[in-house]
Amino acid sequence: MRLAFYQTAIIAASLAAWPSAAFAQRTNDNAVKKAEDAFGTSVGDEQIGIYNANLVRGFSPVAAGNLRIEGLYFDQQARPIDRLMAGTVIHVGISAQGYPFPAPTGIADYKLRRPGAKQLTSLNLSLGPWEGAGAELDVQLPLDGDRAGLAFGVGRYRDGQPHHGTGDLTSLALLGRYSPVADFEILPFWSQFRVSGEQSQSLIFTTTGDFLPAPIARDRFLGQKWSDYSGTSSNYGVVTKARIADFDLSLGVFRSDVKVDEDHIDLLFGTDRTGQVANRVVVVDGGNRYGSTSGEVRVARSLVEGPRLHKLILSLRGRDQSRVYGGTGSVSLGQSRIGVQDFRPEQTAQIGAKTRGEVTQKTLGLGYEGRWAGLGELSLGLQKTDYAKSVKTPDPARVVPPTYDKPWLFSSTGAVYVAENIAAYAGYTRGLEESPVAPAEAANRNEAPPAIRTTQKEAGLRWKPAPGVSAVLGYFDIEKPYFNLDAAQQFRQLGQVRNRGVEFSVAGPLAKGLYVVAGNVWLDARVAGEEVTSGRISRRPIGTFRRHTMASLDYQLPGVPTVSLTAGFESTSSRTANAQDSLRIPARSVLHLGTRYRFKLSGKPVLLRANVQNVFNTFGWAVGGTGFLIPNGSRRYSLSLAADI
Repeated sequence: MRLAFYQTAIIAASLAAWPSAAFAQRTNDNAVKKAEDAFGTSVGDEQIGIYNANLVRGFSPVAAGNLRIEGLYFDQQARPIDRLMAGTVIHVGISAQGYPFPAPTGIADYKLRRPGAKQLTSLNLSLGPWEGAGAELDVQLPLDGDRAGLAFGVGRYRDGQPHHGTGDLTSLALLGRYSPVADFEILPFWSQFRVSGEQSQSLIFTTTGDFLPAPIARDRFLGQKWSDYSGTSSNYGVVTKARIADFDLSLGVFRSDVKVDEDHIDLLFGTDRTGQVANRVVVVDGGNRYGSTSGEVRVARSLVEGPRLHKLILSLRGRDQSRVYGGTGSVSLGQSRIGVQDFRPEQTAQIGAKTRGEVTQKTLGLGYEGRWAGLGELSLGLQKTDYAKSVKTPDPARVVPPTYDKPWLFSSTGAVYVAENIAAYAGYTRGLEESPVAPAEAANRNEAPPAIRTTQKEAGLRWKPAPGVSAVLGYFDIEKPYFNLDAAQQFRQLGQVRNRGVEFSVAGPLAKGLYVVAGNVWLDARVAGEEVTSGRISRRPIGTFRRHTMASLDYQLPGVPTVSLTAGFESTSSRTANAQDSLRIPARSVLHLGTRYRFKLSGKPVLLRANVQNVFNTFGWAVGGTGFLIPNGSRRYSLSLAADI
């Protein structure tokens, strides 16, 4: 699936208090002001933090299957769109304390937009970055005051990509809310995202030596005009939350689908120091389908004992996933060059029979949460999961035996209030997570290996020096099986990877009118196993860095309440660029600047935003997890106008 393939490249090239329950007004979107830490917050189309849903502590919650909608288990095949979601919060460290059944890679929790009691129409027009442009309309219609409401949204975009590829995108969403009494709420929703003619970025492989290509132009499209993607994704379901006879009931049922009509990946193999490419190959695919029905029912009972609160939780999660993939063709275009437009006539390749995969999983969990006022809190979780996977290939000679796993999964997290504004926390978690999907350049492209067992240990401190300000310093230690390409281009397990690190976050109003979200992670990633012992791969995984630093600021000008200045800074250390760790991508820092201007038009709030990203047009290479290179995004400009009517 294209999303799974590109997530590493997108992460590498980019160098995410919660919104109120009511339907969020676009003119109030501000991730810096609403973030409680620097570990990842998104609000509307703004995303900040050292982590996001695709990268947490060196791993991906999306790939691992650690996603939630309104706190309930969600097996994502299609990413939920902004028309549907108010934003996302990444739960790691102390922010995962008290979160039922945490996961080793961290949890990304999507929050639905909620129709409120007021009629509202929000319009957002945007221009940039690059050749992009968009128009979004969100409408909230109260049907019975605060008891019932309906909301829908539509977005139409010309996609602007760092590689100057373009595509036509359409997003649609419909949400409802029914809350006849204070302790009952039902939220049905549906969304669809259509991509048409999205041009693919060229992926560069340097295989003739330990060197990086010379910088290339980033102001024009360098792929093949016919190498594009078209497909439709959708998410729909319902969330219900109620309190019945002193029991808290939560229910979520979700369906997530992706239909790939056509797909192309442009691969440049054997790039030498002069930029000459030995062979340009376009992978041709289409007709793939990915779908999953998932959900969770959770029942909780709270008991109060003086200063102590006890909560017992019973949870049942499940999913039924199907994947239709494979049979890809390829077109060899022969020699080429990087950094220049080398358009070729469109060529087609026959797509063969598909492989079909099925995954079913059921998990029964029992949890306990205890909180003692002024002393601390403790969370315990025990889960029994039943996992089964079957794969049927079109080749009768290749029989893939089904896989099963039925582990017990244990988690324990706790926090102690050392002082009124200081808390110490620690936790241990075992998980059964999805393994990464084989990328486009793999011989077994799109193949999903069986689920893997993972563990995580963490500890740290949180300090709240002032109202609304929070600082966190934490340590983590995560172990997982390591997957990558072997010498035969097969994507398989090559060993065991251990990511240890220290993360730091500070967020909140540090001075009058100044909101800051800043964070840093120091990461030590190490691989062990037969491939390392034999010398075929190094101990450092491809694409890993030692340090990632970010800071986002929002400063309201004194005496000018309608204007605020924004800034963003991101920096990474050098990164491993090949399997032998004989090539490194140099450290890179990037600065972003912007402004917000709030005013009223006919009495209605309007927000004008202007941004310049990568102000100094810093060039650098980004590396994917299997060793391909792409340039980072050039300087770009964006302008948006949002109005709440």
